Amino acid sequence: MSKITITKALREESGKILYFVKELARYERMRKYVKATVEDIEKNIFDDKRAQVIFIRRDEEPIGFAVYYYSFSTFLARPTLHLEDFFMIDQERGKGYGKQVLKHLAKTALENECTRFEWTCLEWNKPSIRFYENLGGKPLRGWIPFRMDGKQLVKFAKEE
Repeated sequence: MSKITITKALREESGKILYFVKELARYERMRKYVKATVEDIEKNIFDDKRAQVIFIRRDEEPIGFAVYYYSFSTFLARPTLHLEDFFMIDQERGKGYGKQVLKHLAKTALENECTRFEWTCLEWNKPSIRFYENLGGKPLRGWIPFRMDGKQLVKFAKEE
């Protein structure tokens, strides 16, 4: 297994973050939904600190990225590290890097007193599901994700 390094993304790498966002969207068959811009990334990740981004590097060159943030468990009154997205370029998969990245994030969770490390996976992504289960990840049963966005979000927020 080749040596990789995991580093926090820097503001000047916002364009590279956007590149990986688009590559992730391509992989997930959702490219048409990407609306993010470099300016959005700079504002929300680096100015407002709404999420954190790490790059997975081999020979200093980014070969993948992960985006995570902290949420909160009311039942435990403790933080949870939520992995929003994780992507590795196609030719770098299957080399053990994914496990290294998840271990890095698990350690980050513990260093920040998190009692949980959570993420989601698309139902059709069987290779990733098997990978996560082999690491000890467990699918959450009985929970249905909900979303409100776009016009519906605006309409609902403005209702009297």
